[in-house]
Amino acid sequence: MITRCPRCRTAFRVTESQLQVRGGQVRCGRCATVFDAHTSFVSSPEVTVPGARASLPAGNVPTTLGGKPSTHDAERGPDSKLTLERRRPVRTSRWWWAASALALIALIVQGAYRYRGDVATLLPETKPYLERFCTRFGCEIPLPHRAELLSIESSDLQADSANPTVMVLTATLRNRAAFIQAFPSLELSLTDPQDQTVARRVLNPLEYAPRGTHTRAGFAAGSELQVRIYIETASLKATGYRLYLFYP
Repeated sequence: MITRCPRCRTAFRVTESQLQVRGGQVRCGRCATVFDAHTSFVSSPEVTVPGARASLPAGNVPTTLGGKPSTHDAERGPDSKLTLERRRPVRTSRWWWAASALALIALIVQGAYRYRGDVATLLPETKPYLERFCTRFGCEIPLPHRAELLSIESSDLQADSANPTVMVLTATLRNRAAFIQAFPSLELSLTDPQDQTVARRVLNPLEYAPRGTHTRAGFAAGSELQVRIYIETASLKATGYRLYLFYP
């Protein structure tokens, strides 16, 4: 027979001989509630228990609502009322904590490596630590690539007065960010009278930056750069141009 505690709803198995000891009065070992087992019998097919045993130990084997028997044995106290043992808390393994700590450290290291450039920009005080980190792991701290904070303030393309087959491109680049950025690449497109592209070339910082510019040091915050490039156009009948900057 299956009876259920009316308070905590724990279900467990009882026998008629046990119920006769105290007129059906039993005590729940989980919440210590004393109740009449006769009025709390369970007939739901969702509750199952192991088959009847030839003899019972000191008590009964309680079951959960899902139908699986629990690991607690019920035992009959001195007052002959049925009681259920409480489940002992499972101690968390110290190895689990150690593994979790190692996983967290690995995640922090991975994040520091992946976003080292952004972290150094947003938190300049962390840059010395990131530099030591990169020294140890063989990496570099990349400069920011925020193209939306760069602009071409002015540009012009004119024929060279000394050589008609050569055109001179002049432009002024500006870093409007409040931090150093990497120098961008420039794409120059020459167009014909129908605005069709007749030639296109991508210029890296070493090709367009004035001599003596330390491109690896980056484009200083709030600064401007004057660009002057000579282009051979002898076989091209270019009448216009387009110029824009980007990060590859």
